[in-house]
Amino acid sequence: MAGTFHWVIATAFILTYPLAYYIVLVLHSDRTAPLFRPLINLHFVLGMIVLFLVIPRLLWRIFNVEPEEAPGSRVEHILSKLAHWGLYALMIVMPLTGYLGTSGPPINFYLFEMTKFPNTALFQWLQLDWATFEPIVDVIHHFVGKWIAWFVVLLHIAAAFYHHFVRHDTVLIRMLPERVGNWLLAK
Repeated sequence: MAGTFHWVIATAFILTYPLAYYIVLVLHSDRTAPLFRPLINLHFVLGMIVLFLVIPRLLWRIFNVEPEEAPGSRVEHILSKLAHWGLYALMIVMPLTGYLGTSGPPINFYLFEMTKFPNTALFQWLQLDWATFEPIVDVIHHFVGKWIAWFVVLLHIAAAFYHHFVRHDTVLIRMLPERVGNWLLAK
């Protein structure tokens, strides 16, 4: 189950990036461009998938036995735990700040509709000023997305490859789908 959570969340998280870069670099964030609305909605949906799946993923991690730690020093184990909790923080911060920073009419996804944060009772109850609140959330979302997220994700991927190609242990194998893992073991 942990592997399924891992790959669904990773796929959704990673797919948000080409969408965001296309919107910014190709469409120049032009809201009137024909592809802007479908692409930004897809970016948003993928972010919400990450946010909604990270909660059961965290519960799974807390209430189930963790796999045996790979061989390594105490420092490597501490760094591994910090990196994993950093990934969990990203899986919460990125979609949450993305949602909190949206305004305007509700987004209609045909199967459901999502009210944007400034139109919620919580926003009204908190008595927040949108002109002050939105730029702060937007800076967090874009700064973390541009600089921190890529670093942490690439560090995670590099660590998996390090375990596989340098340490020759099963850390990468046990997180891959069974057929892929078996194929790599045969190599």
